[in-house]
Amino acid sequence: MTFDPTRPDGDVVEIRLPADTGYVATLRLVTASLAARCDLTIDDIEDLRLAVDEACALLLPHAKPSTTMRVRFELMPACLVVTTTVDSPEATAASPDRTGFAWSVLSALATAVDVTGSDGRLAIIVTKRRENSAA
Repeated sequence: MTFDPTRPDGDVVEIRLPADTGYVATLRLVTASLAARCDLTIDDIEDLRLAVDEACALLLPHAKPSTTMRVRFELMPACLVVTTTVDSPEATAASPDRTGFAWSVLSALATAVDVTGSDGRLAIIVTKRRENSAA
């Protein structure tokens, strides 16, 4: 099998960063780069960068101090799924604020958003699919 960088067919990229707002800019850059590999439009890429930023804004207040934020990118043609998780002592009971501005922005920018919590980890899963240019 040969590697074709223009066709991400189920590639997975995982990174770990300190669970600190200072590293969110790095995460946005990685998100944009990987979204481009998925053949998302420029508008979709910018929406996803902002969605990941908002997901971090919702997750980081729940993170244990001095822990790691794990981010998993699932690359598919015209779609990128970003799962961001943090260690959280209240992972099964905690839920990001779904009534605030950050959640509204996140929901508007992503194709789908899901929140899960188990085994001491809280996660937000953001899916972005390429928008149909005819719509």
